[in-house]
Amino acid sequence: MKTYLSFEATPEHFCTNRALAYGDGMFETILLHNSIMPLWTLHMQRLQSGLKLLGLQKISEQLLLGKIEELRANQVAGIIKLIVFREGKLRGYSGETDKIDFIITINPLPNIKVCNRLSVSSVRLSSQKKLAGLKHLNRLEQVLAANELIDSPYSDALMLDGKKRVIETVSKNIVLIKDNKLYSPKLNKCGVYGVALRWLESQGHEIKWKKIEFKTLRKYDGFLVCNSIKGFNAVTSIKDKFQFRVDLPVIDEIQKQWRITINS
Repeated sequence: MKTYLSFEATPEHFCTNRALAYGDGMFETILLHNSIMPLWTLHMQRLQSGLKLLGLQKISEQLLLGKIEELRANQVAGIIKLIVFREGKLRGYSGETDKIDFIITINPLPNIKVCNRLSVSSVRLSSQKKLAGLKHLNRLEQVLAANELIDSPYSDALMLDGKKRVIETVSKNIVLIKDNKLYSPKLNKCGVYGVALRWLESQGHEIKWKKIEFKTLRKYDGFLVCNSIKGFNAVTSIKDKFQFRVDLPVIDEIQKQWRITINS
């Protein structure tokens, strides 16, 4: 792993680090492929929006690009993680500044396991309208859900809210298909509005956002999961309760467009 810190790595700093103490920040997980970051603009748009909501100053895009370029050197593929958080030396929830620190890490690209079957997590996503859609640092619900998958035959799980409405999976967004039309769960109360979903809309695909109860999944023909690292994968079944088709033309079209974008 390669690492860059915008601050001096002293014990004092880590003891007062607001990312560590309170999750007071945002993060992005960015694909590096063929020496480029094909979804960089979408990541930056989401990051800057999240920083604004937390009352933090914008981060310099040129500064980030420069540091990433120095850090990666000749590395042509990998996963870049960017963590941006509030500066702070005082204890307590209230932040005394809008200034930021950041951390960049680059890891090798792992073998990507195709997820075509989902379990259903027992963890329910809590509602918070102000944070809905954002990639903030508070991810304990996902940690609990991922831990349920250890030693299970599943690599991902469907996550519902407190009213048993479909929201996302542990690490991916959801695209449902019915009569060649695309649907995705509303993310106005919880969940992350992922970069892959943003990309899909940017390609001219209309997504209808709606409340989707778990029991209504049987109405849909196809089921895709997506994120900015693994792209779009077709799901065949959910806990053997629902079955989905993978031979739909719109699935082939989306996956083809994704490959073109990533390899461009």
